[in-house]
Amino acid sequence: MKLLGHKVPEQAETLYQNVNIYRSQSGNLDLIVGMYNHILSTLLPVEKPLLAKKIERINKEIQQGIVEYKWNGDRKQIDPFIQYNMDIVSDVDQLVKKMKDNVKEMQNFM
Repeated sequence: MKLLGHKVPEQAETLYQNVNIYRSQSGNLDLIVGMYNHILSTLLPVEKPLLAKKIERINKEIQQGIVEYKWNGDRKQIDPFIQYNMDIVSDVDQLVKKMKDNVKEMQNFM
């Protein structure tokens, strides 16, 4: 808009300056959501009790982000929140994959 000679509001300029930060944050949040949904959708009813405490922990931690943080909030809080949740969801995702692999291995063995 500046190239066309239009005045750009300060808020729009600030938003544009942070576009890469927001893109990175939203991409990481998408990864977290994707892993979390994959975990919940692939667990069998008999497997869910094995991971119930871990899933409750994820739900508790994610709830903090839903309630407390805003997209234009302090990066000193948001980035560690995203990283922490990425770590705990990734750990559970890896655990679920290992469980599924072990079940397949046992089925093949039998």
